[in-house]
Order: sequence, then C-alpha cells, then structure tokens
Amino acid sequence: MTIRTVHQVISKKGLVIGEYMDLKLAKDMDNRTDVLYYIAEIIEAQGVNEAVAEKIAEAILDDSVRQEFSAKLKSVKDLPVEGDTPAITTQGDV
Repeated sequence: MTIRTVHQVISKKGLVIGEYMDLKLAKDMDNRTDVLYYIAEIIEAQGVNEAVAEKIAEAILDDSVRQEFSAKLKSVKDLPVEGDTPAITTQGDV
C-alpha cells in the first residue's frame, strides 16, 4: 500500500487551483495567489470588472514581467504631503 500526500491550493471561490506533492511549491503558489487577489482587489476598487482585474493582476505577476515591474515600483518615492515642502521663491523675492 502507498500513501501519497497532496497539497491543494484553493481559490477564494473554493476551486482547486493546483495540487502539489511538494509543500514548498504549494506554499509558493498559495502566496502568489494571495498577492494576485490583493492586486485584483486594488484594481477592482477603481471600477474594473473582477475578471478583467484578475487578468491584469496575472499579467503583473507573470514571471517575465514581475521582476521589472517590482523594480520600477520600488523606484517610486512618496510625494511630499502638502505643507511639508518649503515655498518656492525666486532670487528677486528674497
């Protein structure tokens, strides 16, 4: 008799996304799925249809895009809050 352990990754709708023999791979896929849903929720909040939002999130997480997207996102700096920036003056006004 053989015992086989299979790890399933389940979508938020209760559907099986994948079955994995390797626990680490299953956890990696679960994390990827959680991030996909997080990105899709942000996009949906802007009025985009759920199915389209998930397709956009999948495109962002695609292995060929994700690294460059992440690097570009990390390069974005916070904008100063109004009142935190000094007034702009010209030399003649000083």
